[in-house]
Amino acid sequence: MKILFYNPTPSQRRFVPFEAIKGSAFFRRPNYDAMRLAYLSRAHDFFYYDERIEEKPTFTPDIVVVNIPLNLARYTQSTVRKKWNGKTKIICYGFYSTLYPEENTKFADAVITGDVVNIWKKILGDAKNKKLADVYTSNRHDRFRVDRTIEQKYGFTPIVSQLRTSFGCTCSDVQKDFCYENILYKKLVQWNIDRVVEEISHIKRKIIDIRDDDFLYDVDYAIKILEKCWRYKKMWIFQTKEHIFDRPHILPILRDDGVRIIYLKEDWLSSNLISDIENKTFVKEKKHQVDLIHSNRIAVGCKLRLGYDGEHFDFYRKVLKFLMNIKVDLIQTTVQTPIPHSNLYNQYYKDNRIVKDLTLYDQWMPVVHLPGIEPQALYSWMEWLRDRFYSWDSILLRNIAISPKLGIYNTTFFYLIPNLAYRNNFLEKVGYPP
Repeated sequence: MKILFYNPTPSQRRFVPFEAIKGSAFFRRPNYDAMRLAYLSRAHDFFYYDERIEEKPTFTPDIVVVNIPLNLARYTQSTVRKKWNGKTKIICYGFYSTLYPEENTKFADAVITGDVVNIWKKILGDAKNKKLADVYTSNRHDRFRVDRTIEQKYGFTPIVSQLRTSFGCTCSDVQKDFCYENILYKKLVQWNIDRVVEEISHIKRKIIDIRDDDFLYDVDYAIKILEKCWRYKKMWIFQTKEHIFDRPHILPILRDDGVRIIYLKEDWLSSNLISDIENKTFVKEKKHQVDLIHSNRIAVGCKLRLGYDGEHFDFYRKVLKFLMNIKVDLIQTTVQTPIPHSNLYNQYYKDNRIVKDLTLYDQWMPVVHLPGIEPQALYSWMEWLRDRFYSWDSILLRNIAISPKLGIYNTTFFYLIPNLAYRNNFLEKVGYPP
């Protein structure tokens, strides 16, 4: 069978013939599930179609697998059958399919709730026998192997490879209402350490971005992987929560094993930043924690969730000053976007405070109504914060402050290049993640 994985994208990032591909290549990476499906579909002709980097293929596939984010649900529903006629079986999965399976059955031949990969062999068998079910539910998520051929396609980053060593949500209860891992994977499952090391031994690129929800959730597990892979001289990027500072003695180990960027998740700065930012003890503590990581020649990324009650433009000015003061190297900003059907979403829905139009659920457009604040004003404040943080003078000032600690090599490849990549994305209005 001819299988096509279709990865739709918003219009601002969509490929236009005879024009340069939009956004920075540093962040342009293939859909990870596509690489997992490619591995399981080795007996078939598997193709990858990504709207960010290419035009629609001219051949007619037997099966099209569609990844549907919430904000692209309407676009996908209206276009997928225009792209492929009734002879092609449309199979959809993703956040939208998992949350609204009944809506997907109106335009798709089969809908998958949960992880697409772990039920893929059954779907291939049913498709071959022309007995596709309307809805498939996948509760397991223990298949980790990937086919990395897709990473080599023109348009994707040539220097970074992706890796998952676990699937599942590790967020605190406060953060679970925003976590899509919590929707697709009901419990945490980790890959066997020896299999992880075997996979890494075959990755040719030096930089590996670990896409786990929290790579250090199980510190002993993570350290064993890094220690066993030391001989491959890889350089690592991953995200983790605030608990990393409960065990600061592991930072030299992470440094020696090649960790180059650590992104601190949203819990690090809490959801009460409006009051905490005025607390000198809080500011001093955060600055000390960033210094701890910097002293081990590791760059620090910070994930911020904004858009809460009580915010105003002066608050965003203070946030910028705060981030500059504690010397954070990179930021990723999102607006408060509770997942539909979550507890927080239901509360906002009950109070008539949340937008129901899913096309706005890209984690950039405000969807929660804040008293006395227009959505456009909130968006412009967030945009101002991003633009100012990644302005030339900000990048240079922060570079002068941290380069003695990071060293020339790390400053160049893991501070300057990512900063310029973020700046490029924001200037082109393609957002993050790209």
